[in-house]
Formats: sequence, C-alpha cells, structure tokens
Amino acid sequence: MDEAAPHALAIAFLNAEGAFDDPVAAARWWAAARESAPHLFLSEPGSPKPRFDAGLAAEMRALHGAARAAAAADAPQSAAAALGAGLSRGSLRLAGTPLSLMFSASDGPGAVLFPLALSVATLLAAGKRLRRCAAQTCAAYFWDATKNGSRRWCRLSCMERARAPRRRLQR
Repeated sequence: MDEAAPHALAIAFLNAEGAFDDPVAAARWWAAARESAPHLFLSEPGSPKPRFDAGLAAEMRALHGAARAAAAADAPQSAAAALGAGLSRGSLRLAGTPLSLMFSASDGPGAVLFPLALSVATLLAAGKRLRRCAAQTCAAYFWDATKNGSRRWCRLSCMERARAPRRRLQR
C-alpha cells in the first residue's frame, strides 16, 4: 500500500492554491476531492449538507492558510488554533457493518471543514515525511515515501528545472 494514500486529501488541500477564491471554485475542488477519496467522507445519515457561498469559501481559504502555516517548520500557535476550530465543527465515531469511521458535522460548513481539518491534523501528526519542494519557484508539498527519506522535489519537472542550469554550466 502506498504510504502517501492516507494523506492524499491533506496534501491536495495544502497544494490547492487559489482553489478557494470563489464559491464555484471551492465547490469544484470539494467535488473532485470527494470523488478521489470517497472513503474519507462517510458522514452519518441526516448530516447537514454544505452550501457553497462566499462565507464557506472564505472559511476554506482561512483553513488552507492555517494548514500551510502549520506545515511550515516554525508553525505559529494561531495556525494550530485555526485547525482546532475546524476540528471542533464535527465528531467521529465507528458505525456500520463492516465498521467504518463516520463523522457528523455540527452544521453545513462543518461537513466540509471538519474532514479537511482532520486530514491535515493527521498529516501533521505523522509529518516527518511531509516535505516542501526544493525548487525555488514551486511551493508544493509532498509526502516523501522513499526508503531513506531523501526526496527533494514534488515531481520530475521541478527537478529538471532545478538541475538544467547546472548542466548548462558544465558544457
């Protein structure tokens, strides 16, 4: 099993720069996230449904900023407090046959903010392998699943862009 799989939602959320600028973009990002990892969004029947308006988009933007700040090496306490506020919007419990983790949200926005805050908190708690791309022009985060923990770039194109100037100098 891929070690990065449990953290895919959190990493996608950290790298979703500009996805929460307006309600339509936020709703599209949320729909794509739900489609890619439906097992993370098992909510109890009768849970409130989110309404994507300017207020929810602003809350998602604030949570995104707090998550990126918390992922930085010197995370401010306010970032942890913002993630805690997202976690307070819902609760977890085991239910169903077979047993699965389900959440219930306190309100519509909580149905979005709680799973995002939970996935980011889980990622940060396991964060020894969370890295930021070494390319100066890239701000993406990734999960380093290499055996020795030496991965430096989020993708091959960033590595190539970083190494190309050195190869030109060697010629």
